[in-house]
Amino acid sequence: MKRHSFFIMLFFLLFQSYSQEDIEKVIFPDIDNERFVGKDFPVVFDLRNTDSLSPVKTQPNGGCWASAATGSVESIWRTYGFGYFELSDINLKLYHGFVPERSTNGNHYMATAYFSRRSGPLLKNPETDSLYHKEPATAAYITDARYLPNDPQLIKQSIMDYGAVYSMMYYKKEILDTINNTYYTDVEKINHAVNLVGWNDTLITQGRRGAWIAQNSLGEKFGEKGFFYISYEDENILNYNAIWNKWIPYEPNSKIYYYDTLGSFYSYGFRDTICYGLVKYTAESDLEITKTGTFVNFPNTKIYAEIYKEFNDSSKALSGKLSEINEYHCKYAGYYTLDLDVPVQVAKGKDFFIMMRYITPNDTLPLPIETFIDGYSEPHVTSGKCWVNPNYEKWQNTWYECGPASEWKTLNFDLCIKVYCIKIRKN
Repeated sequence: MKRHSFFIMLFFLLFQSYSQEDIEKVIFPDIDNERFVGKDFPVVFDLRNTDSLSPVKTQPNGGCWASAATGSVESIWRTYGFGYFELSDINLKLYHGFVPERSTNGNHYMATAYFSRRSGPLLKNPETDSLYHKEPATAAYITDARYLPNDPQLIKQSIMDYGAVYSMMYYKKEILDTINNTYYTDVEKINHAVNLVGWNDTLITQGRRGAWIAQNSLGEKFGEKGFFYISYEDENILNYNAIWNKWIPYEPNSKIYYYDTLGSFYSYGFRDTICYGLVKYTAESDLEITKTGTFVNFPNTKIYAEIYKEFNDSSKALSGKLSEINEYHCKYAGYYTLDLDVPVQVAKGKDFFIMMRYITPNDTLPLPIETFIDGYSEPHVTSGKCWVNPNYEKWQNTWYECGPASEWKTLNFDLCIKVYCIKIRKN
């Protein structure tokens, strides 16, 4: 298992104060390029035998998804010596931003939206857990998420490399074997979230041999002091998985620009595997742009970005290129942040434009968008800030405006393109 040196870990644990230089010393596994050909895994692996698990949670009512998400983050941070934090699952459950009924019916997409716009994660504190924080002071900003496919080898490697892996399942207490704390169902349904923290290839369950070791959020009186075993053959386990695999320290001088408060669950396109999005922002202070971020809805999407000074509303022409981000292969769906080749400084009051290209292997809706979804999301969609283009390389002036003011009803959405900046302090 990859970890910090002892001295870096000791510094983190004693002082609980982090800088960008500190976090850059973390060597994250490159999950986007991990290979498993011919790889052997131990027959049994259990994070309970390591220092990578936080205490078993007792979830807020209906908040298993929030407890699992924050528990996974806690585990990953512990794995890399970032600190023994306990994060507020209650705050995530209350202020996810989606329709109220989703508070007890959440998922990892909602958690990523909350993390990516920096609403949290907050440190657990009974005095503030139930309060909304517009600009919360948190231990760190989560910058990335990966939604892992149903691949047992990948899940095993992720548990070993990172820590607890968020996963969804169908849970009904009558099905649990309370003698052996094993679980198996062939019902195809999702109603619960847990964290996978290991495996046992030899354990016999109702679903034959082999089981995942799961950390539940029903307190230590549940199962084996809060843990139980889910059969490899369970109908639902591994169908929906996530890890939040990268983060940066809290920096009060940083700034994030975005319109997609709730992130992406739907996609848009022009019946082709390529699509471009363009977003306009105005600097609220002198700032330096360091990276961009976007949701990626399909595995093996390739993304590329450029930043410009100007966009002519009449001619639809971009000009004054400032920087770019080299094409990046996104092996998994999730949320990605990428560093600019050259950071860009923008003066207060000046506009800047981010163009991002998405190419998928075969899906014809490559562009991640935020839009209204009945019973799920009711976002505030902006006007005059986002445009789409079928293929900028062929039609550089073919930009269609998005939002409520668009002449095309199907374009009533926000683009999921964020920008990360540092405010420039004046002497």
